[in-house]
Amino acid sequence: MPNKLPPIIIAFFALLSAIFWNNLNLENLKAANIPLRNNQTVITEDDASYLNSYQRLYEKGTKNETNFDKFSSSIRPPGYGLFYYLTLKFTGKSNALFVLKIVQCLLFAISVFCLFELSLFFTKSHWLASITTIIYGLLPLSIGFLYYTLTEGITPALFVVSVYLIVKMTTEKKLRFQILFLLISGITFSILLSVRPFLVLFLPIFMFGLFIIWLRQKGRKIAVLNTFLFLSLSISGIATWQIKSKIELGKWLGLHPIYQNEIPGVFRKPHASLWKLFKGWESNGAHFHETIVPFWEATMRLDTGQKQIDKVIAEIPKNVVKSIGKQELIWAFRLYQKAIVAQKPYYEKQQLMPSYLLKDERRAMNNFDHLAIKFSSNNLFQYHIQTPLLVSKSMIFHSNLSLHQFQHAYRGTIWMETLRLLCFGIHSLAFLLLPFAFFALKDARIRLLILGILSSCFYLVYFQRGIEERYTLPLLPFVLMIGVMTINYVIVRFKKVKNNKISFFN
Repeated sequence: MPNKLPPIIIAFFALLSAIFWNNLNLENLKAANIPLRNNQTVITEDDASYLNSYQRLYEKGTKNETNFDKFSSSIRPPGYGLFYYLTLKFTGKSNALFVLKIVQCLLFAISVFCLFELSLFFTKSHWLASITTIIYGLLPLSIGFLYYTLTEGITPALFVVSVYLIVKMTTEKKLRFQILFLLISGITFSILLSVRPFLVLFLPIFMFGLFIIWLRQKGRKIAVLNTFLFLSLSISGIATWQIKSKIELGKWLGLHPIYQNEIPGVFRKPHASLWKLFKGWESNGAHFHETIVPFWEATMRLDTGQKQIDKVIAEIPKNVVKSIGKQELIWAFRLYQKAIVAQKPYYEKQQLMPSYLLKDERRAMNNFDHLAIKFSSNNLFQYHIQTPLLVSKSMIFHSNLSLHQFQHAYRGTIWMETLRLLCFGIHSLAFLLLPFAFFALKDARIRLLILGILSSCFYLVYFQRGIEERYTLPLLPFVLMIGVMTINYVIVRFKKVKNNKISFFN
């Protein structure tokens, strides 16, 4: 036992590592004259949509001073905003961000401990569990958003803790502890979904696995009741959010309510249809926004000349322009300019728009939808195979070292490039091993987890596309755990084959 590293020690050093790298990053941002939020956290464009309404709630007792606030505060799920609000309530505005980032680091450390316990449960090997958690906890490929005010600051930890509690629930022998873990795991998963609704993709898989386990252990009646209770608890958060929104706004929001007819701005339905067109060939969401946002801003300034349209078309691959037709693209962007101008008075006054689309917006949207269908029909291989593969490439093949210091301040130094290469190799290999792991690893629970991860990745690369590195961060701890298990499986099999050959020749 003394030669085994206790998981609490790994978790403690993971906490120190997370704080060290993130504080160092803040110093490097200051040295580069990049502003911080209250000198505590990294500023992003998404901050306002997560934080502002809950800051109003803290300062003025209401999220919504105006009808415009009522709609604009609804474009994000409520989970992370409530997390920020709790730090405001308990620590005050001056200390809230400092406490928030420390709590995010503590949650990360707790998740490292839970990941160790999960790895130990599945592998029955203290050594393999230690390797998994050392990679995840001590290498900086997992801590890139702990000093951000984004959902990725807590979703990976919440996801690991949720799975840990679910596993504990299935292994407990005493009834009262089974019920306790059922309640806690369901509530934790509900909190997770209210922060990152995308992870609801895992809910059917968890429910199926739990139902089978309970069916074998307790019979059909208890299995049905327990599964229904877990489902009810798990969706309670997002269900409450949706019902509250229906009462306040008169409509169901859905799980990704960034496009709403009442809110003026870039993210209107014509923009959604334009992205539907672009993602037929565009594998880089950032490039799309870098192309369209300047066009939108220029149009808002009433700069609607041909020059702006030419700039956008210049960013579209020539084969795509040829396939769709340059004149059709020019006409499509002229319609889009009219749609943008139509919402200009509302945007400038920060005034709510009608609950229906304006006439010019409908024309632009329908035209983009038509071109998207035309392109996908005429370019089946590019749309269904080539572009998803390019998205997969950008999703898998990177180091996950997203902090400023890794990409700029220390870029080019020997130690930094060595670290980047190491993390690149680990991240890429772990994701590449997933399909093989599904067939190699015989544990049905691991296979269900792999199925959930692969389904999530498929959704991201085929349907959503335009993804960012941070979107797969909640999956990373499990991808690394499965990667370690798979490599161990290959090594064990290789040794068996080698020993059998030696025995044969002897």
